[in-house]
Formats: sequence, C-alpha cells, structure tokens
Amino acid sequence: MDGNYQNYVNRVVQMTVPSNYKQQLKNIQSSPKFINGKPVEFPGFSIITPPQGEDNYNQKFYQDLELIVSQLKEKLGSDFFLGLPLESFHLTIADLIWEKTYINAVKQNPNFDSLLIAEMDKIFQEYKFSLREIPPLELEVLGLSIFPRAIAVCLSPTEASYEPIIKLRQLIYQNEQIMKLGIEQQYDFAAHVTLGYFDKIDGDIDLGKVESAIKEVNDLWIENPAHLFQLKQFELRKFTDMINYNRQPEWATIKLN
Repeated sequence: MDGNYQNYVNRVVQMTVPSNYKQQLKNIQSSPKFINGKPVEFPGFSIITPPQGEDNYNQKFYQDLELIVSQLKEKLGSDFFLGLPLESFHLTIADLIWEKTYINAVKQNPNFDSLLIAEMDKIFQEYKFSLREIPPLELEVLGLSIFPRAIAVCLSPTEASYEPIIKLRQLIYQNEQIMKLGIEQQYDFAAHVTLGYFDKIDGDIDLGKVESAIKEVNDLWIENPAHLFQLKQFELRKFTDMINYNRQPEWATIKLN
C-alpha cells in the first residue's frame, strides 16, 4: 500500500502546500476525541516514537512545535483550535487498532492485548535481524497540513531513512497473526506530528481568516527552518486517549544505533 520514496514525497508535499489550504478547510469538522477541551476515552495501540516527555533526542524540535502551537492558538482562538500539550507530541510509525474496533476485539477475546503484545515482540525481533544494524533515521519538516479534524506538521524522511520505516510497516501489516487479530493497514504512511484538533466549529466561521492565519504560522518554518527530527527509537504503546500513551518496560521497542 505504501508507495516508493518519490511517490511519498509527491503526496505529502501536496498536503503541505499553502495553496491547498483553502480546499482542505472546506472539509474540517469538530473532533470527537475531545469534549469541552477534555480528551474522551479513545483506547488502542500504535507504534510511535517516545512522546516528548520521554524523548531524549528531539527536545529542540519539540520546543519549536510548542511555539507553533501557541501561535495557532493565539491566531485561531482556543475554542476553535485545541492545541495538544507538549508532552504528548510524538511521531506515529504505524497505526494498529483503536476505538470501537479495539473495544470490540477485547470483548470478543479477553486475551487480545497479550496476543498483540507477544506478536509485536516477534515482529520487532524479525525486524532487527533482517536489517542488522540500523542507523538513526532523519526526517525534515515540510510544513503545516490541515487534516479533517486536526492541524499537523508533516515531515519527510530522507531517502535512506524511508525504506527502513516502510520495511517495518510491511512486517506488521503483512503478518498473518496480526491480520487474524483484525488489524490491517488503513492509511498510507504520512509522517506527521499532530499539533491540535478542531474543537468548536460554527456556521459563522471565516475560513478565509483561518486560512490566512495558518499560512502566516506556516511561514515560520520557511523563515526559521526546524531541526531535523532524529528517529532513534520507536515502540509499542497503548493509548487511553489522544494525550496519554503508555507502555510496559518489556513491550517491543527498537533503539537505533
């Protein structure tokens, strides 16, 4: 499902081109993941980098993102744009299962969590063996993108970093046991860090002003290029909502050399 490197760059660059913001804003909706600014239950599993509060490699990068979030909140209003707390920022490598699909899976199989955790450990071991020594991976900032329910900063791996990421995704999504657990690939890979969600959207909103504000903030990336994101660790995490991502020490993790 994930294409080659050039296809990736072409696709994700289009997501961040400011001339596309007007079209993207036509589709925005309030996120159901928050009510009155508070996260609602939204459980599941994913493969992510350690959240900012536990990341040892990208603190300057995340501080830059915190500045972007504060500017978005100031220009868009905190009722309209709900910025996420800094400590929750992370990069998702592979979505696994979430919300109703996860809740139903656990109802049908009380051992679902332990089966998934055990299988992911096997996949990570296979990944380490197949690639031997994997150097740290690098991703560069492309710019802001407007998702239907969120604003994110999109990134592009270098060409050398792209293949190791896609290799892991293939091992996960093509794994027979993972598929038996009801997990399947639903999205092409698009490296991004979610900055916040749309909260209250009413019919009087001036989308032109919203577009101008996001463009203005996006220009900060052009004037002050962000540091490269160093992808040196990723791991299996269980989330309870869109702020809290937890794990046990024995769960699958990979630290790159």
